[in-house]
Amino acid sequence: MENKSISLKTISSNLLVYGLSHAAVDGVCAAVIFTVFRNQIATTDLFIGLVVLYNALAFGLEALFGLFTDYFKSPRAAAFSGCIVTGLSAVFLPVPIVAVVLAGLGNALFHVGGGSISLNLTPKKAFAPGIFVAPGAIGILLGTVLGRSGQFAVLPSIIILTILCVSMFVINKPEMNYFRENISKQKSYYFELILLLLLLSIAIRALVGSVLVFPWKVDMNLVVVLTGAVVLGKALGGVLADRFGWIKVAVGALVLSIPFLVFGARAPFSAIIGMFLFNITMPVTLVAISNIMPGRPGFTFGLTTLALIIGATPAFLPIKQMFGSDWFVFCIIIISTLALFLGLKKYAENYEQKTAVD
Repeated sequence: MENKSISLKTISSNLLVYGLSHAAVDGVCAAVIFTVFRNQIATTDLFIGLVVLYNALAFGLEALFGLFTDYFKSPRAAAFSGCIVTGLSAVFLPVPIVAVVLAGLGNALFHVGGGSISLNLTPKKAFAPGIFVAPGAIGILLGTVLGRSGQFAVLPSIIILTILCVSMFVINKPEMNYFRENISKQKSYYFELILLLLLLSIAIRALVGSVLVFPWKVDMNLVVVLTGAVVLGKALGGVLADRFGWIKVAVGALVLSIPFLVFGARAPFSAIIGMFLFNITMPVTLVAISNIMPGRPGFTFGLTTLALIIGATPAFLPIKQMFGSDWFVFCIIIISTLALFLGLKKYAENYEQKTAVD
């Protein structure tokens, strides 16, 4: 069962509303966390614990929330609830643990709902999910700046989230595909292998992003340009991959990113190019996993974020420094590239016509 053709107006309005909502939700969450830190509402040790707690909730619970969202077929309700809970986190700033828990829960709910809708805007294509995810980096940057500077204002953020929540019910929701196809024996045989390879590639991508050191990030102008590169990489990744082939674009971009990130991380121009290329793979891995698990968009989105938090975990451990060497980063990006190539190759052979992905 395939989704019917979706109008350009529906695609555009949903990407606009949910993309802006993504930036707003991530921005409020970042602002809440860094406001707690700046105002010294919590001790340093407690703050670190709160950051770990937030990441565990925001990334670790999405798979579980995705199961419920898919079961009740309620992605818009999940996204709406996520915005509301995120707004409440700002209200409870004087109570750090409550604020952080609400921020994590709200973030997870929104991503599952908005992510499910984006996966159904351009069925089986990487275009829409890439554009939906991209604005999150802008929100994180703005929220971090506002939180650290003490300029985060609760009331305006709640007003923005409220307007976006109302907008979700004004625009037309795309027809959601929750039909779970029967998997042939051949597909079933390769399902676990493809899923493992793609999740491994995602986890390693998260690890690389966590251990890379850019000493020039003290310059806010360069940070803004870097954020723009990340946003463009995710947004254009799906567009380019759908146009020229998933394997060529995603695997090619990951290979090309290696010299820029491994040997050029200390040079802003090189590192920014590397991060642009590095993020091109994101929408492809997400949609490929979604396509082998039809009818489960929320759970699919949650699995990818679970892989992200698992991959990023070493960044919170005392042994983080041992993962930051150039040659270690080089080796794990190579492993991620091989996993991505093999995963997409098996996907092309068993789930799609080969020419659609190559």
